Amino acid sequence: MIKFLILILGVVLAGTPYNQKKVLVLSDNPAVYVSHSQFFNLLSKSYRVDYKNIQSNTFNLQLFGEWQYDHLVLFSTTNDLKVSTQELLDFYDSGRNILLLGSTDQSKYFRKFLNSFGLDMHDYGSSVVDYFNNIKGNQNVVTTNNVNILKVDKPVAHQGAGLTMTPYETFQVYGLVRGSETAFSGPNLSHNIIYVGATQGRNNARFVATGSWEILSDEFVNDSNLGNFELAQEIIRWGFGQSKILKAENLIHRRLDSDDIKPYNYRLREDCYFSIDISEWDYQKDQWVPYNSTDNDVILEFVMLDPYYRLPLKKGEGSKYELSVKIPDVYGVFQFKINYLKPGYTFLKIAEKITVRPFRHDEYGRYLVQAFPYYFSSFGTMAGFVVFLIAFLLNK
Repeated sequence: MIKFLILILGVVLAGTPYNQKKVLVLSDNPAVYVSHSQFFNLLSKSYRVDYKNIQSNTFNLQLFGEWQYDHLVLFSTTNDLKVSTQELLDFYDSGRNILLLGSTDQSKYFRKFLNSFGLDMHDYGSSVVDYFNNIKGNQNVVTTNNVNILKVDKPVAHQGAGLTMTPYETFQVYGLVRGSETAFSGPNLSHNIIYVGATQGRNNARFVATGSWEILSDEFVNDSNLGNFELAQEIIRWGFGQSKILKAENLIHRRLDSDDIKPYNYRLREDCYFSIDISEWDYQKDQWVPYNSTDNDVILEFVMLDPYYRLPLKKGEGSKYELSVKIPDVYGVFQFKINYLKPGYTFLKIAEKITVRPFRHDEYGRYLVQAFPYYFSSFGTMAGFVVFLIAFLLNK
């Protein structure tokens, strides 16, 4: 009976939110829990959420060397956080995700923290203005359809400051939601204005920042004519690692005429077969599904210092990507490399070391095309000697 009760208790606990990943929300303004109730409802559906005051000493990001939370949500204010920016960066470097809802009056602490991710907040007190794309003629409540990576079909409303990239855009820093062509904020023109920015680390941890709290407020999220509700869903899914997650497995390489997988070495100019399975996490089905690259951009490199080949892998059955290639006429230590850095998706970096050897003495052909001049010269010398010998003996 006791064993049965323990089993039932285990099943119940496995289905409770305590089995879910933990999110820490930090804010010093209790009003946000009312003004952003829809956002917190979406958050609590997938995660176990703890709410703490930003000035509180009652929480620990790390305890006895163990991180206590999987994700972090920060509502920036004029007050500084009790933990150092370095601890926040260590949290991110450990592979965990951070969402920062910014504001124009946020302290230098949050501005410096934002700079660590290649993003910069506009000047104090600034606000994005758009005289053409706005709501009900209010040029300070702007709209845009310029959404990247995230799937949002309706216009997104924004009110407050914007972000810029410092000083250039890389493959790790994205403008998820950018201003329309007619938006401006002081000296910042439309192509430099970002409403929602993001950074993805080499460890695939994600950082998302907004220019203001209002973009995820109930005022905009509850408006059926706007895409802010979809945006809130997408920020949670993408920012906390539910969508656009890739996994590579089952790497295989072998000689084309052999079933021996991952041989110790290859010979010069042998035909080689390479394949790998790439899957994408489907948060709706809660399982891995085959990843379909429509851009033919999964590139296989055959590298020794520099790439000798750089060829696109072909989509096979299911999640398989494959290619047949001839080993180059150079021997040494090579690597099969895949360095897949598609914006918005987790990075795939794969390397497999192999050895390429020259021909053995018994593997060369009987006659080499390259040696034909020497063959002709040798036989020509012999033929000339025979002719000379005959002429010498018969001529008395």
